Amino acid sequence: MKTNITNHIMTLGLLAIVSSVYFFNKESVGGLIFLICGVSFLYAGLRSRNTNKNIQTNGTKTKAKIIDFEEELAEDNEGFSRVHHFPIVRFMDRNGIETTQKLNSSENPKRLNELIDIIYVKKDNKYQIMIDSDYWMTFFPMTLIVGGILFSAIGVIWIISKIQIS
Repeated sequence: MKTNITNHIMTLGLLAIVSSVYFFNKESVGGLIFLICGVSFLYAGLRSRNTNKNIQTNGTKTKAKIIDFEEELAEDNEGFSRVHHFPIVRFMDRNGIETTQKLNSSENPKRLNELIDIIYVKKDNKYQIMIDSDYWMTFFPMTLIVGGILFSAIGVIWIISKIQIS
């Protein structure tokens, strides 16, 4: 089995940074971890916002019917598990082609057979679909961005305060 090193460069880079900070100044490691988490949240929020804006700008609005749900069990670090319900929707695209696809966002399973507003973009015979709601377009990405800014700020302040003390 071959391992491609380029798939692990980010992980190895972060490990090298954390290790070097640990040996240089052990009190700064917590700040570095906050900074890495903050940058990760910020990246996820900006990417989500940009993807949503792309779908909004280039997409087509339509109605989709929730025809089924796919249940996925997610377990957290403490061993608690939670069932997520991902809707499977059916809609007609602008070319009259009926399409059935699972959405990436969890929904209330009581919404079976309901019509929902979606926006889709067709790329290479695949659809990028998002639910046409303020939560997914604005609130969710902004929550990640604000969280990323806060975590990054805590990390930077922590690192600066530990470096000045040393």
